[in-house]
Amino acid sequence: MGAVGWACRTDTAGPAEAAAPATEPSGDAEDARAAAALFDGIHGADGPWRPVRPLLLPADDYRRTADLSARAARLMLDAVLRRARTAGELLAALGSRPEAFPLLDHDALLGGHLLAAIRPDILMERGTPRFVELNVDSALGGVLQADLVTDRFLRRYRCAPLPGGPALTAPPSAVEARAEALRSFLALPSGAAVLLPHFRVGNLPGLAEDPARFAAWLAPVFRSARRHGIELFSHPLENLTTDRDGRLRAGGLPVDGVFRSFVSHSQGASPGLTALARAVSTGAVGMFTPEATMLLTNKKTLAWLWEDLDRLPPREREFVTAHIPRTVRLEPTAGGAAPREALTGRSRLVLKPADGFGGRGVVIGAAVSDDTWHAEVERAARQGGHVLQERVEPDRVRLGFVHTSSGEVTDAEVPYVLGPFLYGLRASGMLVRHGTPSAGPVLNAGAGAVMNSVLLVGA
Repeated sequence: MGAVGWACRTDTAGPAEAAAPATEPSGDAEDARAAAALFDGIHGADGPWRPVRPLLLPADDYRRTADLSARAARLMLDAVLRRARTAGELLAALGSRPEAFPLLDHDALLGGHLLAAIRPDILMERGTPRFVELNVDSALGGVLQADLVTDRFLRRYRCAPLPGGPALTAPPSAVEARAEALRSFLALPSGAAVLLPHFRVGNLPGLAEDPARFAAWLAPVFRSARRHGIELFSHPLENLTTDRDGRLRAGGLPVDGVFRSFVSHSQGASPGLTALARAVSTGAVGMFTPEATMLLTNKKTLAWLWEDLDRLPPREREFVTAHIPRTVRLEPTAGGAAPREALTGRSRLVLKPADGFGGRGVVIGAAVSDDTWHAEVERAARQGGHVLQERVEPDRVRLGFVHTSSGEVTDAEVPYVLGPFLYGLRASGMLVRHGTPSAGPVLNAGAGAVMNSVLLVGA
């Protein structure tokens, strides 16, 4: 599996077959800069370097990646169900703080219905997909961005991997797949009013402070929901209320369902969050997805898979060892110190907060000194809630980049992470994060990586 070569030319006049492809990326600097402009407004592609195209992925590899993702999620859920029957039991088994999950129904039963929205983080290592994280939740980032990138390139460019080669296509729309999953999950009738709360913490820059800009950015999401029989609308989270019958209301309007696109414990206390929690706890409103899905994202669930290795059938054991880097819970020794193997294995290990997201708190051992590694591991062992994961040496792909201020065009061999979106365990779009000529080792937009997408090669 891996990315492939590329040729492309801007489509400004005439039918697609009228123009021959031009080589990317550095054969024509003007074409490269025009291509990079298609990332305008894409959060996560607004750093000093912009790519000049999406990643290219063979269609067969895309389908295989989606199949492996669904299989990994099912195995992870099996490991969870061996330890917990309800969301409250899982919260306790993970050692997570109850106050971090204000919308959690502790008595809710766990089951396959929770695998409604998935986006793993996959690094390719010598052509083998390696699942470094399994994100399960409705608040998955990058859905709209991934759709926008592929749509813009297919609308504006005529593309083929090589002259005379197979055409490029987009994966199924993640925005459309999510809308279908939302209505199905909440079992809503046609015309149901579904609230997508405007939230302030964790939102895209400029959207947190302005509900109108938030709604404008999400206009394609609202249109998609309408195509699926849902009247999606937005209202500030902190201003939600409940009426005398306990029904959730947004600006006086009754709410039939809630699309939770935020991490609740990041928002801080407010009357609106309390009202939402009350309506969810009484069953007055359904939520896509319940907060129990956030518990599944905890990286200790990957450690549980490795702890259960001996009890798995051979085929499943082979899957775990091939596709999931060895992950262990970081627990202090009897004296309160970090285990010796954690301190001495710096170059082979990555330290991660078990319930973290966005790359925050991740320490790649090979990228820091012995002293820094020892200090970070000792701190994490005392604090608790961390895992150590086998370091994956990621494959790289050659991409073209344009420097946004100078206009310089260059190539770079960069690592990348694939994030296929699965709604109802079915594949849709794919988020890609990759390095740039100046990005750091953590493949996250906050560390200088670029948010991108894929185009598929072949049928």
